[in-house]
Amino acid sequence: MLQDWLQRPHIREWWDDGDDTLDKVAAHYSRSPEETKRFLAVVDGVDAGYFQYSRLGPTEIGVDQFLADGGALSQGLGARCLTEFVTLIDGREAPDTISLDPHQSNRRAIRCYEKCGFVHDPAQSDADIYFMLKVREEAI
Repeated sequence: MLQDWLQRPHIREWWDDGDDTLDKVAAHYSRSPEETKRFLAVVDGVDAGYFQYSRLGPTEIGVDQFLADGGALSQGLGARCLTEFVTLIDGREAPDTISLDPHQSNRRAIRCYEKCGFVHDPAQSDADIYFMLKVREEAI
């Protein structure tokens, strides 16, 4: 399933690690669970997307995600899933900040992340990366 998703044009445009065979996907996504925590978003019994997080420092978590169905984009599903994912991370890890780094051109993702409370951090951004942070209220 993950191999199929990774070949979809709306995913490949922004998430292309060269995982174009089952062997490559298996090797890439079977790394130590200590490094990266991986999840499938399931909505109404249907596998809807892939979500992962990893610790970037003692108080920061980095996240990456995508929705499986290109037809579900721009309908609020991404924001709904990401909000739930952030809640899960807060409960497990209690980080001060959660970060993500969409491509500058990925306006759809940036709008979604803004809806979820992430804000742009120009100091950590560059010509390609639009670095965004969400700071836990308790950390302020």
